[in-house]
Amino acid sequence: MKISGYQFQSCFAPYIEKFIQEKRAAGFLYESEEWKLKHFDAFCIEESVTELCLNRELVKKWGTLREGEALATCSARTSVIRQFALFMAPLGIEAYIPSNFYKAEKKVVHILSDAEIKAFFEEVNGYVPTISIAGFYRLATEYKVIFRLIYCCGLRISEARKLRWKDVDFKQGTIRILQSKGHKDRLIYMAEDLTELLQTYEKVLYDKYHCLSDWVFPARETDRCLSYGTIDKKFREFWALTPYAECCDKAPTVHYLRHTFVVKRMNLWMEEGIPLKEMLPFLSRYVGHQSPDETFYYYHQVAEAFRIIRDKDKTGKLVIPEVNAYE
Repeated sequence: MKISGYQFQSCFAPYIEKFIQEKRAAGFLYESEEWKLKHFDAFCIEESVTELCLNRELVKKWGTLREGEALATCSARTSVIRQFALFMAPLGIEAYIPSNFYKAEKKVVHILSDAEIKAFFEEVNGYVPTISIAGFYRLATEYKVIFRLIYCCGLRISEARKLRWKDVDFKQGTIRILQSKGHKDRLIYMAEDLTELLQTYEKVLYDKYHCLSDWVFPARETDRCLSYGTIDKKFREFWALTPYAECCDKAPTVHYLRHTFVVKRMNLWMEEGIPLKEMLPFLSRYVGHQSPDETFYYYHQVAEAFRIIRDKDKTGKLVIPEVNAYE
């Protein structure tokens, strides 16, 4: 089923739309969740649900593990409906709230090595579309830039794909991130070579592809930006072509480029003897985290990090705080 452009149309439609509005008003991006709710809405239509009742049978059927589906995926689908049910119940609508559903294993973050990063971008650079249409060649150019921007600036996928040219300042070498997670704005400084790459890229879009979109990374229909699904799919395709894909226990996702940025930056400071405790607040603000603890959670999961700390930091207990899991 094609979800792009899908409009809610089941009996739950107005409530789902209101639920998403409230979540976003509270500071959540709610993009992947909206995608799951669209699938749920279509599921309700297929099941001929006409009564405004989120009953146990419907919720259980939706939350059944599908053939070939990962536990994490099934858990995420059910979790969104649990939140929706909690929203519906106070409105006086019968809503079954699932509690005992599949629990996904805690993800082990894969921090890409320098060799893996090099191999990945070699595949990105060498990509040639199989269809000889200008629009596809333009997208190939976009992939070369957006993955570098995510990696070099530690951006969230949504921040990169929703970037507009009006928020890029080539003279200052900065980009403005507006209304990101938690409704926060921030200013990102780019390295000189990244700024030059972005300038060259803008010129190619205008001169070669005659693309006048407001979006820095427009989709095939230039009035829209690249979708999360497209970016994630292309990342996985490029990664699968690297020599490291087969020997990697946990295949990385595009979000791991952001993780890798954070860990590599912290490793560099540690190896140079720069006090991590002093620099964490700056890095936390740069990547848009609520606190340094949230930033350190990325580092906390990486075994290589502790080797560096043991080698370089004699006051590790003061540097490494106790942290909780963050999304």
